[in-house]
Amino acid sequence: MTVLLLAGLLAACQQAPPAPPPTTTSAPTSAQNGYGATERAFVELAIATDEQALRLVQLTDRPELAQNRSTELVELRKLLDGPFVNNHGGHDMPGMPTDAEIELAAKDGDALRQFVHAHLTESLEVLRSAGSAITHPPTAAVVDLMERHRTAELAAG
Repeated sequence: MTVLLLAGLLAACQQAPPAPPPTTTSAPTSAQNGYGATERAFVELAIATDEQALRLVQLTDRPELAQNRSTELVELRKLLDGPFVNNHGGHDMPGMPTDAEIELAAKDGDALRQFVHAHLTESLEVLRSAGSAITHPPTAAVVDLMERHRTAELAAG
């Protein structure tokens, strides 16, 4: 189910993630270490989403939201097996605030609350789906961290 969700999100973007860079040593490849296409697709999607969400949550009076997105971005970038390529820039996807939503939220408190809530609930759904498909332990740990963040943030209001 999660693989289908991630594949659907990537298909909605009409772009596939780039192939990992070729390995020049005899060390095990990323896929042999459990970090495969599903994990890379999730990491790229989560970075793109968190970068947009950071712009949104910085407009709130809840500094923990921005701190959590910043922490997640650091952890997500550690998982990359090559340079980050934002295949999702400008797309309207679950959990990812659009530029237009961020602009409106900057002017309208009700819109800000609505868009922050949508980011939290929609990204939590994506995280729960990803959690069942991610097999790479370090990536699964970041998924778990992000899920804990969203759950606590929603509980705090």
